[in-house]
Amino acid sequence: MNLTVKIIYAIIFTAVFGCSVNNLYSQVTVTATAGNLGPTNYASLNAALSQVGVLHNGDVTVMINATPVTLGATSTIGSTGFTSCTIYPTIAGCTLNYAGAATALSLNGSDNVIIDGRIDGTGAQSLSLNCTATTSAVRGITMQNGAQNNIVRYVNITLPVTVSAINGGRCIEIAQSVAGTSGNDNITIDHCNLSGGDRSIQVFGTSGLYLNSNITITYNKVRNSSTIAIFIGSLVSNVICDYNEIYDDVPVYKGGASVTSARSINVQATGNVSIRNNNVHDIMDNGIRTTAVSIQGILTIPIKSPAPLPNPVTNVTVQNNFINLQANNIKVTSTFGLMITGVAPGSGLDYNAMVYNNTSLIGGAGTLTENNYACYFDVNNQGTGTSTATYYNNVGINLRTSSAASQHSGIEFYVEPGVTNTSDYNTGYSDGAVNTGTHYDFTDGMFGYNSTFSWRDAHCPDYEQHSAIHPVNYDANYLLTTNFGDMNGKPVTGVSSDYFGNSRDPIHPYRGAVEGPALKVLTVTASLEKRESAPKSQMNVALYDGCTFVDYATGYIINGSSTEEYFFSNAVVNNTTAYRLQCLTATNEESWSSGTVMFTLMLLANFASASDIYGSNGTPDGKFYAADVNQDGVIDGSDMALVENDALAGINGCRVATDINGDEIIDASDQAFVDINSSFGYSTVTPCTLSPSSATDKISMDLKNVKRVKLNSDKKANLISGLELQE
Repeated sequence: MNLTVKIIYAIIFTAVFGCSVNNLYSQVTVTATAGNLGPTNYASLNAALSQVGVLHNGDVTVMINATPVTLGATSTIGSTGFTSCTIYPTIAGCTLNYAGAATALSLNGSDNVIIDGRIDGTGAQSLSLNCTATTSAVRGITMQNGAQNNIVRYVNITLPVTVSAINGGRCIEIAQSVAGTSGNDNITIDHCNLSGGDRSIQVFGTSGLYLNSNITITYNKVRNSSTIAIFIGSLVSNVICDYNEIYDDVPVYKGGASVTSARSINVQATGNVSIRNNNVHDIMDNGIRTTAVSIQGILTIPIKSPAPLPNPVTNVTVQNNFINLQANNIKVTSTFGLMITGVAPGSGLDYNAMVYNNTSLIGGAGTLTENNYACYFDVNNQGTGTSTATYYNNVGINLRTSSAASQHSGIEFYVEPGVTNTSDYNTGYSDGAVNTGTHYDFTDGMFGYNSTFSWRDAHCPDYEQHSAIHPVNYDANYLLTTNFGDMNGKPVTGVSSDYFGNSRDPIHPYRGAVEGPALKVLTVTASLEKRESAPKSQMNVALYDGCTFVDYATGYIINGSSTEEYFFSNAVVNNTTAYRLQCLTATNEESWSSGTVMFTLMLLANFASASDIYGSNGTPDGKFYAADVNQDGVIDGSDMALVENDALAGINGCRVATDINGDEIIDASDQAFVDINSSFGYSTVTPCTLSPSSATDKISMDLKNVKRVKLNSDKKANLISGLELQE
């Protein structure tokens, strides 16, 4: 080999060796605007972060240039000697691996740190942190001891999925602080992808010292948590938890080693709390537990902070969330889709709950005795002020089945003493095969209800006077499919768009999280005999195509005669089908329209004379005959007996079926009306023989559908006393 060739080889070797050495010591590069400006190369992230605020000051940038990067110990920013610090990868597919049993990345009292998982902080998401230890102490990222004004965004963090009775760790923890520091305030977790652990995101303040305040958790995907996906715990104030998706893509051992519930979003915070546009779905227990577990979608339960910490006025807004819990989960004894409640009186905090336009669907087939609620609304009086609870436009659908002794409720609405409640325009529905539990569309802690009439009457005149019972159907993409009457909601200030961001109708918005096509409006003018000066009387208007039931909606007749709007969705079609109207009330005779109507978006129907009623079966001025109290189609002595019994018993109240004239007193005047019409032998005249169906069972005005049903047992006390406070 000649000298020239040797020289060339030596040059190549030197270049390659130099490049290798440079790579070995440049996994991380740091620049700064003060102190050592850099760029300075470091062999590890731990070494680089330890010099932030020490060697590098001002605005510091930490660039991760290699993959994979092994974190041998906790990488910590513990200094405050810098103005800001931004950490990001410079290459695609950047992975940090941590096998320790503590925290991978720690912000210990450090402020103004941004951990951005995008290439150069602006490109595609590219930073993943994989923690492999299965202990309860492992953390992906921890902020503690007064770490403030920090942001974690576009980062993937993975912990092992819990598959047995162990307690796992946390992906991100906004933790406690020691005395002499401060709360961990003004923290944002945004667009992160988190998987595994016991609690994927946890925020918890420091008892007796500091609240963690102003926490923002938005646009994250959180999956496969064991106990709580997003835990906004006690000693926390002012939280935004919006636009997150919580789900499982593998079965998980729910509840961990020591807890009997698994929650997707658990909020115990005070102050102003926003829980909007979150999607909870496909929560799956792996079924190997030896004890039972409760699956809970979104839970709000504000906790009072002990002295000397403040307890600000607490306003919790829960809006446009879509909860879909359909997994079988055979070890479950209770499922709550949306739970707005409080702890036992005296230990919680009075607060203002504003719950608007949420959809909660629960289903699946269990095997145990269960008590399940698509929506559970029970804000109680804690004695620290006055709680208020406002529920508008929520949809709770419960199609879960389990053992025959189970109870399934669409919506539980409980009016606690001392609480100012406002509740209306909600839709509840529950259904299932025989011997799979008792299904109630609505419950109130003591009674179950399976008709719109009975539910509204039980809360007359204060609550739920436009709430209704209907199934509500969505497709796999959460879009509304074929749907039914009474979907019209109440316009609510601040709820101008739906879960997808679509504008809501400003006059007749849909109930639930998703807006649908324009509702069809049928305006009916009708009158009830003998109720000339009575308060509002309910009337169902059912639509039939020939003798086939299509849909129904519920409205009111006011002062015995009025014009009312009835709202229908897309089960009813425009311009192609002629519908006949069936009118049902609790006190007057079933009556049908003599002719048919065809829908456009707006349609009028007027019962102004006997000829407008099928068979001319009404008074000359078109009133529906009184008083078929038992709704058997004939006004006779059996109706008289019911009125006489209630008169003797001194029954009175709002919309009692035996109160013929509607004056809220059952007496001789009501008996007289029955006596007169029974002497004429009035009976219902129908255009054809109708085939009963599950839908018509819900609206037929027999006695069972104007009465409430005593629940098998009062579960409310057990639920409140057994509600776990997470710590």
